[in-house]
Amino acid sequence: MLDALRLHIRHMAKWHNTTVKILGVVESVMALMLLVPAFVALIYGEDPFIFLLLVPFLLGMGLFQYLFFASDKKMSPAVGLLMMTVAWAIAFFTVMVPYYVYGFNWYDAVFEAVSGFTTTGASIVPDVEVLPKSILFWRSFSQWMGGIAVVLVFMFLLPMMGIGGRMFINNELAGTDIANFSYKLKSIAKSFIIIYMMFTGLEIILLFAVGVNPYEAICMTLSNISTGGLMVKGDSIASYSFAVQAIVLVFMFLGGTNFFLHYRMIYKRDYSAYLKSQEFIWTFMWFAVATVLIVAAVTFTAGTYGLGEVGNTVWEALFTVVSIGTSTGYFICDFTAWPVVAAMILLAVGFLGAMSGSTAGGVKIYRLLILKSYVSYGFYKMLHPHAVRDVRLDGNMIGTDTLMSTVVITLSFIGVATVGVVYLLISEPGISLLDAAGLCVCSISNVGQAAGQFGPYASMADLSVMTKLGMSALMWIGRLEVFMVLLLFTRAFWKDVILNTNKVPSPMRERRSIKEYAMLRKRR
Repeated sequence: MLDALRLHIRHMAKWHNTTVKILGVVESVMALMLLVPAFVALIYGEDPFIFLLLVPFLLGMGLFQYLFFASDKKMSPAVGLLMMTVAWAIAFFTVMVPYYVYGFNWYDAVFEAVSGFTTTGASIVPDVEVLPKSILFWRSFSQWMGGIAVVLVFMFLLPMMGIGGRMFINNELAGTDIANFSYKLKSIAKSFIIIYMMFTGLEIILLFAVGVNPYEAICMTLSNISTGGLMVKGDSIASYSFAVQAIVLVFMFLGGTNFFLHYRMIYKRDYSAYLKSQEFIWTFMWFAVATVLIVAAVTFTAGTYGLGEVGNTVWEALFTVVSIGTSTGYFICDFTAWPVVAAMILLAVGFLGAMSGSTAGGVKIYRLLILKSYVSYGFYKMLHPHAVRDVRLDGNMIGTDTLMSTVVITLSFIGVATVGVVYLLISEPGISLLDAAGLCVCSISNVGQAAGQFGPYASMADLSVMTKLGMSALMWIGRLEVFMVLLLFTRAFWKDVILNTNKVPSPMRERRSIKEYAMLRKRR
């Protein structure tokens, strides 16, 4: 029956245009996505219209594009990147409309939508607890969908991008032996989605078991496994029990862990996969060292050395480091009251991020390990110029393409972050350099929490319009690994796009005959 349905759909297609077809899928998915908060609104007696307004338009356009356009076998990297940009724009617009219809200013709606779908978690809402439950659910659900967006890209886009898709894989799934993996890309993507959903279901069950009501457990999980951080309470999860905070801590770290390692452990029964990954070990060590340094700074500054006080500081520092490092942004204390050195450490933790192939933001630890290996290789070659030695990590040779990509992305992050700090100093006169750096790292690393006066208990509602729009741009740039956005501003990119889109969508030359349907019926 499924084969017959596929043939029927192919028979309806009249034009060849992969971009239009895939964007139709995106629009249809976003339309179905809006039905979920509409259902939540009905449950709580709230107005579902703000969510249903776009559904007929998105679903109508999406189904038309999917049914009447056929995809080609391959897509050029430039056209694929442009299509991804349009897809993100559609997602941002879809997430924004309910906020705007509810009553947000257009720029506040843009900020909240981009922050949610990029899993940044920054908010301009001074008191979230006054918002309807359906809107609060929408904030969490949009983060969950944003976290899975990269996996959906793996499934639908990369197989058609050829070499460009392979380069994207090297950037997003660095730190794995994906280059030697023999299974098809679609199978990997489906496995990642299943793991993502398994973690989601498991955390909801655990939170419910320790006393969290179903609504808050679902919202907390949706924004946690996606490392988003938007919560239904103004104090994030500070008012929850230690058991709840411990569960959240574990799943924050799982969300910031390379999903390929999860795959190897769950599907391949490789229980030592984590310990064999240098990225996992170094991430764990980096978080531990940052925690120790912050505890030392806070303890020595406060001058309190009691066992209870130190234990409480250790827990708060550990939770905050993992939250900032995985770009989740949950908080259980006001870390802006810590010494300046602790704030600097948190900025470094947020900027570097967690592991590649995860929902976390930032530069990623694996790129730093590649740079470390390359520097070590350089020193070795200086001492032994005639020796033959490769740059290796986890036993795998680091190719020139991966090495160059690592250097370009790291330098791009640093460059854009510098420009971002300068922009924020100009758009928000009067703020300190630390505040500007905190807002920049909060945005470009998708952390959601800033330092200084814009810390966890502060509101970003009073920021200027230019600052909010600039931060929204930085969130999107950081989510797409910086260099992918920078490519949009190169002449070579647009030249390639023009060359590949100059052709008018061609009519279908091959039409499926009715005999094929008859043959399928005979087989059954």
